[in-house]
Amino acid sequence: TILESESKKPPTTMPEETNTPPPSKPTTTTPLILAPGAQKIDAGTIAQPFRTEIRAQIAKLKSQSIDPPLLVGLLANSDPAAKKYAEWTGRACTADGIRYELREIGDPIDVEAALREANDDPRVHGIIVYYPIFGQVESFSGESQDDYLRDTVSHKCDVEGLCHQYRSNLYRNVRYVDYPSNTKKCVLPCTALSVVKILESIEKCYDKSKPTGRHMEGKTVTIINRSEIVGRPLAAMLANDGADVYSIDIDSIYLFRGGRLHKCEGETPETCVRKSSIVVTGVPTKSYRLPSAWIQENTTVVNVASFKNVDESEILQIPGVTYVPMVGKVTGQYANFNISAIFSMIFANVLNDHLPCI
Repeated sequence: TILESESKKPPTTMPEETNTPPPSKPTTTTPLILAPGAQKIDAGTIAQPFRTEIRAQIAKLKSQSIDPPLLVGLLANSDPAAKKYAEWTGRACTADGIRYELREIGDPIDVEAALREANDDPRVHGIIVYYPIFGQVESFSGESQDDYLRDTVSHKCDVEGLCHQYRSNLYRNVRYVDYPSNTKKCVLPCTALSVVKILESIEKCYDKSKPTGRHMEGKTVTIINRSEIVGRPLAAMLANDGADVYSIDIDSIYLFRGGRLHKCEGETPETCVRKSSIVVTGVPTKSYRLPSAWIQENTTVVNVASFKNVDESEILQIPGVTYVPMVGKVTGQYANFNISAIFSMIFANVLNDHLPCI
């Protein structure tokens, strides 16, 4: 099995999983006959309650004569995926009543100044930067200028959960930013959070009757992706909820367990998948397919790549399988989850303290 490692590619706000394959021609297909207990879940139905809540909060703000939150997007590249993501952000904001301002920057060298200006702007409640800008080009300020820019975003404005404070808190399993009050939750990376929300909605994946930190106790998960945007934070989040998580990349397998990272010797992608009740695929290559024979009965399979990493018709013939396809360049479902997470952070800024991003 050959995986394409994202860790060696320029990180992006929208992970490279979101590259869209050429549109296929309409075809007439025979409806799938599912195995007993097998089901295919539309992620859009899971996202809808979040958006309903968002709109209710917007109405509450307006009833108190408070302007809706302002999300500022910074775009300084010609990358088609970044531009498309910016368009989706604007449309989603308009649909839900959020103010959105896209600031296009001609010269990437000016992004830092624009970012700091947005941090200090009392009108701004959230910032999203559309990467890649510099990619992995080394810089005076660190190994990667894009990484440096991520850490420049104030944690009060960081709707993507990628600044140093949020990353550090995630990997240390610190869930609040206002200890000891513990009223303001840390922001989590949007795409990884979307997968968690999907799994929370599936009864066999999360057990909410258990204490916080043990909702996935006894579960084994395999994630085929270790990017800094999706795979690694998702592995940490599920491990923080009590699961044993196998993290598979092109040249290594690690086990996330109990706040520690363990190098796995003797394990293969096949052995990891076969022992897992939850499998998340995020391989950004059209040629990759997870062998259906590895997937056990009653497994939940979530695809976060734009390409189908599994044979849908085959896995739905496995009894009890739950399949969640998240395919395409910021599909409606994908955007709903990302934007829902972003809006939740903005609302926290507006409703909790109504402060500028300083």
